[in-house]
Order: sequence, then C-alpha cells, then structure tokens
Amino acid sequence: MNPAVPVSVLLAVLVGVAALASYGFAWYSWQRTGHPVSNRFAVLMAADGSWALFAFLELVSPTDAVALLWSAPLALAASLAAVFWFLFVVAYTGDSAWVPDVVAPLLVGEGVLYGVVYALNPGDLAYAAAGVARFGVLRVPYIDLGPLVLAQLLFIYALLVLTFVLLGRFFVVTRNLYRKQTGIIFAVTLLVALANVAFFVGLTPHPRLDLTPVFFVVQALGVGFALYRYDFLEVAPLATDVLLEEMGDPVFVIDVERTLVDWNEAASRYVPDVANPTLAAVANDDSMVWSAAIDGLDEVIVADESGTTVTDSEVTTTRRDGDALHSVTFDVRTTDITDRYGVVRGSVVVLRDVTERREREQVLESQNERLEEFTGIVSHDLRNPLQVIDGKLTLARETGDLSHLEDAADAVAQMEQLIDDLLRLASQGESIDEKRPVSLDACSRAAWDRLDTAGATLRAESELSVLADRDRLTQALENLFRNAVEHGGPEVTVTVGASQDGFYVADDGPGIPADERAEVFEFGRTHADDGTGIGLAIVDRIVEAHNWTIAVGESTQGGARFDVTPARTGLLHAD
Repeated sequence: MNPAVPVSVLLAVLVGVAALASYGFAWYSWQRTGHPVSNRFAVLMAADGSWALFAFLELVSPTDAVALLWSAPLALAASLAAVFWFLFVVAYTGDSAWVPDVVAPLLVGEGVLYGVVYALNPGDLAYAAAGVARFGVLRVPYIDLGPLVLAQLLFIYALLVLTFVLLGRFFVVTRNLYRKQTGIIFAVTLLVALANVAFFVGLTPHPRLDLTPVFFVVQALGVGFALYRYDFLEVAPLATDVLLEEMGDPVFVIDVERTLVDWNEAASRYVPDVANPTLAAVANDDSMVWSAAIDGLDEVIVADESGTTVTDSEVTTTRRDGDALHSVTFDVRTTDITDRYGVVRGSVVVLRDVTERREREQVLESQNERLEEFTGIVSHDLRNPLQVIDGKLTLARETGDLSHLEDAADAVAQMEQLIDDLLRLASQGESIDEKRPVSLDACSRAAWDRLDTAGATLRAESELSVLADRDRLTQALENLFRNAVEHGGPEVTVTVGASQDGFYVADDGPGIPADERAEVFEFGRTHADDGTGIGLAIVDRIVEAHNWTIAVGESTQGGARFDVTPARTGLLHAD
C-alpha cells in the first residue's frame, strides 16, 4: 500500500471535522448572545467552515474537473475569512471606535469581488494555469499564482499583521480575565496563520497541499473556549476596563462561586497573590495581616438564587502610608450581573471609602456622650467636694479650729485630680487617625516610670508589638497600673503579657468581684476613698478609640486581669 494513502485519508477526515466544528461553533455563537462580538465570531466561524468544506470537497472530488470547480468558492471563502477575522478582532479589542462603519461593507465587498474575478479569471489575472495533483487518495488542485492572487495575499497578510498588533496591544493594556483570553486567541490564530505560511513556502507533506483548514478546529475550540469559558461576551472589555480604572474606590467582579474574575487598580492592594483568589481570601488572607485584609467582607455579602445582598453595609480595614497604618471604613454595595435570560452570572462589589464621614459621625457622637458625662460629673462629683469645703470653712470660722482646713484642702486636692482626669478624658476619647508599630514592653515600662510605685513590681513578659498611638497606649497602661497599686497595695505585682488574641494586664491583689466587673468602666465607679472613678473610664475610651475591646476577669493569683483584644490587623507577634 502506498504509505501516503492512510495519511491522505486522515487529512480528509481532519478537514471534514474542521468544517463541522466551525459550523457548529458558528451556530452556537449565533444562538449564545446578541452581543456584536459573538455575532462576528459566528460569521467568522461560518467563513472558516465554508473554507474547510470547499477544501474537503476538492480533496474527495471524483474527477479532476469537479475538483477544479471548487477552487473559486474556496478562494472567496478564504478571503472572507480574513475579512471577518479582522472585524472580529477590532470588536473584541474595542477598537471598533476608530474603524468607520463603511469599512466593514467595503472589506466584504472587496472579498466578494475578488471571488468573482478569480472565478472569471480575465486575461489570466488570477492564475495562468491550473491543475490537479494526487496525494494518496486525494485530489489536490493547484494554480500558478497570478497578479490578482498575489495582491490579495499581500492584502490578507497585512490584515493579519494588523490584527496581531491589536491583540498584542490589548494583551499589554488589559488585565486579569481578558489577558488570559487574549493570549489564547492570539496563540491559536497564530497557529492557523503559520500553517498558511507553511503552505506557500512549501513546508507541507505535499507541495500542493494546504493544511490551513485542518487547524480551524484548533481555532474554533481555542477562541470559543476563551470567549465562553470566561463569559467575556456579557460586557465589552475595553469599556469595562475604562469604567473600572476610572473609579477611585475598590471594585471587585465576582462570579457565582464568589471567585474574583476582575478588579480595578484601587482594589489590587487587597487581592492576595494566589491563583483564582476568592472574596473570602480578600477578607481573611493571613499574608496581609499588617496592611490589607478586609475583615468580614465575605460575611456581609450573602448570595442566593436571586442574587446578592449586603447584610451589613460597612467593613473596616487598614491602609499603609509609609510605616504607618490608617483605619479605613468602606460602605459595601453590590450589583448583580445577569445574562439576557435573566440568570445571575456574578456581581459587582463596590467599596466606597466613607472613612471621613464615619469619623465625623463618631466624633460628634463621642462629643455628645462626653458632654453628658461631664455634665453628670460636674453636677455631682464636683458638687460633693465643694460642699465639704464650704462646710469645713464655716466650721473653721465659727470654732476657730484650723484643723477643719486640712479636710478642706483634701477636698481641693480631690477636685484637682478630678479636673485632671476630666481633661485627660476629653483628649483620650478622640478618634485615632494614625497608628504605628509600638512595643508593648517599652510602653509598659514608660507608664510604670510615671508612677510612684513604692514597693510594687512590674513584670513585662512579652515582646509583643501593636499598632497604636504610643502616647495614648502609655496613658491607658498607666491608669491600669495606678488602679492595681491603689487597690492591690504598695507591694502588688503587676504582669503585662501576651494572650491568644492580644495582651493582658494582671495583678495579684484582691481582685474585682464578679458582680462588679460589668460596671468598672462606668464614670464615677470607685471603691477607693480618694478615687474619682474616671481612671478606668479613660482606659475604656482609649481602647475604644483604637477600635479594640477590653474585658475584666480574674488573674491566676486571684487578682484583677484586664484583657485587651486589638483588631486582627493591629497585632504583631515578635519573631
């Protein structure tokens, strides 16, 4: 058996499969959506399918004369395939804006005119001679190229070069989803173009055999997969890129599986460098503890068959500025993406930066709260020592006993301490705009050195660092230490250490009864004779200003223990 026979049969089958595959994708694309890119891909596949079909009919023709009959329609289909490829690419890349509407009918008209002139071949303009070669069981028509065919080839290759330039530029300027698509489309179409070039330079199994139609299967599958696997055809890519990039707020595009399929530059700082990142990864990525994870983002967005809803409109994260981190509050909004059948295909998640608005609201709320607290303190806590002073001065005048003045002086000292505490409270409750890494051990020792601790002992047992305002953290620790010394006695031992979620301050004093722990941070609550009841309230305000939490419990020695829990992005354990 002639060894070319099985190869020729295989080639005929492959060309036939290419025709069927191209027509199949043409039908599918035409039904898939009304988007112009999909329509143009359908027309391109129809042209490719016709090219492959006429090539198949040439190869399996029963006679040479019949084989030559298919040359003219094949030439027409090949020219139109190049034209429709160009029109598809300019639509895909968004370059249709600079292509006048008249260009498309002119290019199609040129292709049709070429086919007619080729068929008529006046004055051997298209070809000087035609013949039929044999390869195995196949008939392979061929021509001696005339000036018309050579000019048409130059024109077609110029169109191909232009389309590859447009795809290459689009690959460079676009991102994420479209870059993957563009790379696939570029690669599979380049393979088809190289097969055609190989035919004209004689690098095929037979010098007269054009294998270009065989690779239409690769093009149909590759381009079709790139388009429909990523649901590109729901939105024009260039318009989407412009819309996303012009928005200064972070924008994420997610599919129904909550996988990120696109995002803009403002959102890129929050996307972890992993394959197929999800919304959960944006919210909980451990690699971004210091800078970017958006706690709870995946939890506030709830998805069901009808789309997505937001259960809590605000989430908080941090933003790095040099070595400082700033708290940022986002207002979360979602918009469902539906196809033309009304099926939800994904969602657009927009995070609007409302930090300044929320800070203004919090400052106003805090000011109102402090005003009420100050009013209560001034009307009650300052009135008591004033009454003591008035009474003792009256007694001193009436009796001449100056010892009453000592009691009045004690009341004055109590008022001075109360006023100092009020001034601290007025500043410590203000919101904190900038946080920096602060050593807990260093702050503890600085706070301890401010106090007259007599025989008391400090044990700083952690090398933990926290994101905080150093001065306010030192003030909070000072107040906790003062509270321990005042209630635990002059020889109390105070311990500062790391806990699982943050840090703690504990002592070995008498502790705080369980039924009184809920009210220790309230203003005016004190069990010391000379206390103002504001020291721990200041601690609570400082903790709140950092967006932390604080809880009261019992230490292992039976004393008081205060556990402080910073936000997840505000804690750093030493290496």
